[in-house]
Formats: sequence, structure tokens, C-alpha cells
Amino acid sequence: MIASLGTVRKDTRTRATALALAAGLALSGCSVDDGKGKAAAPVPSDKQLTIGFVNGNTIEFHTCLQNALQARAGRAGVKVLTANSAMDPAKELSNIDDMIVKRVDAIVVQTVNIDSLEGGISRANRAGIPIFLTSVASVDQTKILGAVVTDVKKVGRDLGAWLAEDSGGKPVEVGIIGGAPGAAADLMNDAFKQSLGGDAKVVFDQPAFWQRAKAQDVAENLLQARPKVAYVFVHNEDMALGALAAFKAAGRDDIKILTNGGSAAGVKAVKDGEFAVTVSNTPKSVGEMAVDNVVGLLRGTKGVQKIATVPDVVVTSDNASKAPPYCS
Repeated sequence: MIASLGTVRKDTRTRATALALAAGLALSGCSVDDGKGKAAAPVPSDKQLTIGFVNGNTIEFHTCLQNALQARAGRAGVKVLTANSAMDPAKELSNIDDMIVKRVDAIVVQTVNIDSLEGGISRANRAGIPIFLTSVASVDQTKILGAVVTDVKKVGRDLGAWLAEDSGGKPVEVGIIGGAPGAAADLMNDAFKQSLGGDAKVVFDQPAFWQRAKAQDVAENLLQARPKVAYVFVHNEDMALGALAAFKAAGRDDIKILTNGGSAAGVKAVKDGEFAVTVSNTPKSVGEMAVDNVVGLLRGTKGVQKIATVPDVVVTSDNASKAPPYCS
């Protein structure tokens, strides 16, 4: 996840930090505030559930997330209605409104923007329909049914620690090609930088807004500005492939690329020695966990986590053949 985590304004950083800390909590039970100070009652086990899924984009991560969610729901006998916001916050609100009109049992949202998400949560609360989040969690968790999140700080820490070990304590220059400035990207960046140790120095840090072509342009700028760069951290694998193209064109096969995702293309790039390392936190896991937890929380099943963290795996050439599947 972290393929696209939604465009988030810089003024949401403080809220995002609280969110990331809360993602580690193992809260249980169906404790959604319906807007009137009362928790929703469990849904009877003999009632068929209908989930409305509001997706944020159509890139690989989002497509795989939706496929996994629908497949898991089908096996569980749960009906799914879908909508896509195409990275448009206004469309996201409209999609949430549409799911409210359709009176689904719960709305699952892969948001495009935390600010617009808060408005959607308020609307769902007023309508008495639980809302569940993927990839991020709301600041006020009494207003949501639950969430499945990626621990972006752990991703940053793991990759920073890998680089510190791989560089062997030698002074090295490090570049970063980020996603979109804001909560998740900032948290991942900060954790990465703090884990590098004293010898590795970040000399370049620019966003590419989750776009492969833009990442290629940024990588070209990096080579011109910092030709001695030895390691480059790219926030997702699609952008990393763009950076790789720039490095290949420049004959720079000495630069080690660190990235995040766990897609088939990303794992193959690790196997082929084109990426040094990636972190696998797959949309397949997100989608499956979302269905399991939504159903469990709606039914009032004991032991179901309100805020669940997607498991991740640091993938190198040593274990790439055992990387978890990215898509259903």
C-alpha cells in the first residue's frame, strides 16, 4: 500500500500521525456511533449482508483490492455494490451518498482524501450506516465500524534498516521519489530517514504523485542533480519501474532501488536484480481482511479487531520466490 494512499493535504499530517499510532490498537466489537451516542446493534446471522465498496482509483492496487474484496464476499455469501471515485474527492462524497440511498449494510471506502473522507463519514453516520476504511483510519474511531490499514511507518523503518545494513556503515547518498505529499507519504519518509543511521545522507527528495512517467522524469532530474547517488527509495513499485527506466537509459545499473508493494512485477524485478528490495503488503490481504472484519464487526463476532494491520514481508532475492500473492 501502498500503491496509492490518496492525495492528502499537508495540514492533515498531525491527524495522520495519530491515525498511524491508532492503527496498532487491537480494538474489538462493533462500536459505531450512530450520531446519537448509541452503538449499532449486531446484524442477525440469518440476514444477507450487502456491502457498498467505494474505490479510489483504477490502478493495479485498487483493481486487485476490489477483486479480492469481491471474491472473499462471494465466498461469504455477501453482496457487493461498487463505485469508483477516480481520485476525485467530490466524486467520493457522491458515491458515498449513493450507497446511503441504496441502504447498504456497510460502506467500505478506499479514500482519495482524508478531508473529504471526514465528510463522507459524517453523512454515513447521520444515515445510520456503518463505514469501514481500507489503507487509512479515521481520527475519531468512534465514528467508523473499523479499518484495515498498512503500517507505513514500519515500511519506512524496514527499508531504512535494510539500507543501513546493506551500506555497511559507509557514507552513501540516498534519493527519495515519493508519492503525493501528505500523511502517509510523510510518515513513511520520516520513518525511513530515522532508520538510516548516521552515514547515509538523503540528498534528494521529490514526489512523483504515484505516476510512473512522472517518476521517470524525477529520476532523470535526480541523476543530473546528484550523480553520486547510490540508493533510491521509491514509494511504490509502479513508480520504481519508471525510475528504473531512467537509470537504465543512463547506464546506471549500480543504483539500488528500494520500494514498496509486492506486486508480481515488483517481485520479478527483485528476482531479476533490478530492485534491491521491496516490502510486500498486498491489496489481496487488504480486500480479504476488509470483508472478514466488516462481517465480523456487523455480526458482533467476538475477537474481531476493529483496527487491523495488514501483514508485510521484506522481499529480497533471498526470499522472493516465497513472496505472498498480490492479486486474487
